Amino acid sequence: MRGRAFVNTVLPVLLLIPLLSFVLAFAPGSQMSAEDASNKASFVPELDEFYSKPTVESSARYESATDSWDVVLTEQASGKDVARLTVDDDSGEVSGVTVSPGADELEFPTLDKEEAMKIASANQRVQEEVSQYGTYVTDAEYKNGEWIVHYWVEEGKKQTEVAQVGIDAESWGTNYVFTGDQVGWQLARGDSGAYGKEANYWWVWGPMALIFALAFVRTDKLYSMRNLDVLAMLGFLISHGFFRQGISYEAVLLWYPPLIYLLVRTLLMGFGIGTRVERTSSFPTWLLLAAAMLASGLIIGLNLYSRVIDVGYAGVVGADRIIDGTIPYGNMPSDVGTGDTYGPLNYLLYVPSVLMFGFSGNWDFLPAAHAVTIFAFVVGALAMLIAGWRLSGLRLGAAMFLAWAVFPYTLYTTNNNANDIIVAAAAAIGLAAATSPLARGLTVTAGFALKLYPILLVPLWFFHDDVRRGPMLKFILGGVAVVVTTFWVLFLDGDPLGSIKLFYNKTIAFQGTRDTPWTIFTQVPQLAFLKEPLLAAVVLLAFVVAVFPSGKRTVRQLAALSAAIVIAFQLTTNYWFYTYIIWFEPFIFLALLAGTNEKTALDGKGEEKSDVGDQEEQESAS
Repeated sequence: MRGRAFVNTVLPVLLLIPLLSFVLAFAPGSQMSAEDASNKASFVPELDEFYSKPTVESSARYESATDSWDVVLTEQASGKDVARLTVDDDSGEVSGVTVSPGADELEFPTLDKEEAMKIASANQRVQEEVSQYGTYVTDAEYKNGEWIVHYWVEEGKKQTEVAQVGIDAESWGTNYVFTGDQVGWQLARGDSGAYGKEANYWWVWGPMALIFALAFVRTDKLYSMRNLDVLAMLGFLISHGFFRQGISYEAVLLWYPPLIYLLVRTLLMGFGIGTRVERTSSFPTWLLLAAAMLASGLIIGLNLYSRVIDVGYAGVVGADRIIDGTIPYGNMPSDVGTGDTYGPLNYLLYVPSVLMFGFSGNWDFLPAAHAVTIFAFVVGALAMLIAGWRLSGLRLGAAMFLAWAVFPYTLYTTNNNANDIIVAAAAAIGLAAATSPLARGLTVTAGFALKLYPILLVPLWFFHDDVRRGPMLKFILGGVAVVVTTFWVLFLDGDPLGSIKLFYNKTIAFQGTRDTPWTIFTQVPQLAFLKEPLLAAVVLLAFVVAVFPSGKRTVRQLAALSAAIVIAFQLTTNYWFYTYIIWFEPFIFLALLAGTNEKTALDGKGEEKSDVGDQEEQESAS
């Protein structure tokens, strides 16, 4: 039975196999591969000039209806078709060769991918960078007349690009070489024109730094605390010199010495050590005012030719979103995707300018951002003038005005159109009204609603010089007023709880987990374990200095301790930039540059203004 079943079923199938093979040989279907069909283009004489180009690649698609291959030559950089032909699947005969219109006008590189990679790999900087790793992977892409060669290494479970080289496809020359931090961060490439423009030229910032030094150094006593203070304030210029050359490691490490010095100096002053400052300036009052006004004119003039960096662009976009009735958080365009990391007041302040000057929807000149920057600079200048005048007379007001206007990092911040100038202006206003609990509550909460970090100043400013119920209630009233008039933005989408959660994730949570090269904890990974304990210590410091030393503080001590808290916080962050210097500018200027006047609110406990400072001017003149 089994033998009969085999004969009846299997044997007929075996006999049909040869017949089936014969039939399939004449059935429709491709005989050659796509690669074989594509290669046929290389034998067509009229396509030689295109097929030999390194960015031209051929692809083939089988057409069963005609039993032929449709072959297309495409220029990869532009994505445009160069030529088309048909290849018969059975005979391999080529027909229908058509060159696309405009193919002769396309720009083709003379350098192929492999040669570009060889040139890039021969670069000494690239060799030094990749030699630090065991193995690496390299590849290249062609774009806009240039081969971009990439180098990746394995770091844990992810690939990290450690070098990038641009090779000109026509001249075969090297356009640029980026290694290390420069690959992922344009900030690290030494492209000074992209950040601050004219503020990076030594013949611009140099004279301003010189005027600042001449106005405040002591020529009669070279080895003095004042001269150390001025040296520390201008010491950031050394770090900035390396930054402008694209040398990240040295730039990062060298901004810590002046920060640490100013932290220690202001902290000790806040505790009553080194509070006596012998003189404000060697310049007469009229010269202080004249130089300040000239410097202010220069800053405003240069701003009109400056570029708006991502921070200012984000402010304009956020204002535009609010005008349209939606929250800025989670609604930023892709070219400034992380621009929603600030408080709602930051975006609200751009609303009037956007309504006045408009917004094209593109990252262009952005007149609204320039207007906000200039306005904040002028407000900050007037606030410093008023602060000095109210606390110790016109002479100190003129000196504070000059310090604000001529210090190089005021110019650098305004020329970047960064919102840091706004938070600095709020600090200056706070100092001008420091004797008012209501004003302190308003300004310090406004700082929080702008850029979040000033929340660390709340305990110090809350307990400043008076612990009675009345002043405390006024401070709270000022703070609540700011919160109510700014954080309503989170209710625009009709989901307050969801918006509050989104706000937290986009701001505080994002900043806390941000991975950047702009901190010592990244440049020196062995110190990374200190970051969290130091941040906790800063929070503790903010509460300690609020109640100790006990007793009524002077405004100078308030300014000094405020500077200390801000600087201590900056030392623990995972992102620091030179525009952040302006955060503590108003505080250190008032604390370290103002001559001691014990008969005023600056150093005493009585009147707000006195003409005692005129004696200093008379001594200078003599």
